Amino acid sequence: MNQQMSHTWVRDFVEKYLDIHQCEFIEKAPTHFQVKLSVDVDKDLTNRPYYWTFVERTGVEPETLTMNFIFDPDQAPNIRGEVVKLGSRRLQQIFDSVKKRGKIVRLYQQVDNNNIRTSFGQQGKIHNLHPWLGVNYKIEFISDKKKDLFLSLGINLGNGKMKSNFLSLLKEISLTPVLPANVSTIPPFITFREARLQLEEWILGEIHKEDFSWVKLAKERLEMELEQIENYYHTHSEEDKDVKTNEQKIELEKKRIDKENRINEIKWRYSPRIIVQPINYGIFYLER
Repeated sequence: MNQQMSHTWVRDFVEKYLDIHQCEFIEKAPTHFQVKLSVDVDKDLTNRPYYWTFVERTGVEPETLTMNFIFDPDQAPNIRGEVVKLGSRRLQQIFDSVKKRGKIVRLYQQVDNNNIRTSFGQQGKIHNLHPWLGVNYKIEFISDKKKDLFLSLGINLGNGKMKSNFLSLLKEISLTPVLPANVSTIPPFITFREARLQLEEWILGEIHKEDFSWVKLAKERLEMELEQIENYYHTHSEEDKDVKTNEQKIELEKKRIDKENRINEIKWRYSPRIIVQPINYGIFYLER
């Protein structure tokens, strides 16, 4: 994911999050948002527990904060606010809020009732919407260094058609949590388990496109660290050959445990691994 794609993905994700939680957009630009937060989002992002305790105890009308979210600071040098990018504290807060408020949403595409047509080309009939499962994934490439990759994938639960950059598609569609009038939903043909397996297969394909030289380099750094630990404790082990007293034996055991702990810590820190984590899910009923 290049830098421009990163800006776009984060912007689309944050926009959908703020929209779903009924925040008021004061200014919306490609590089930044100015937003009047909703109550739920204010509670999750602004770290004002004492204020919200006061509001709930006294029943006064709450006053939520207005925030600037900046996605491309190089293109918005005169905008003051928080930079929201991959790895930023604010984006992690938003991920945590998504998990806290529920990972799953169900939304319907709003259709033009004046232009509803069936396969017979007649107006005024029931219009069918197709079920899609959309999932936003976070993929972490971890060693002593870290890289994040985000994927937004969708799969049609009727025919198995898959789409990348699903969040960008949703951005172009007007969605509502209420089933619109003169609209019915087509039941899914593919189970959630089958859909999940297909999405995971897609993700594996995307992971295999990555440059894996970082794995070799991480293993080399791990071996160097383990070698340093062995050399350090080997020097001390020479001094411990003449251990006789109980106190000396206890001290030797402490060194053994300390060495074991340091090895485990180094392995945890340097061992290369990949973690795939779904951030949130959605069932979206769409025309196409």
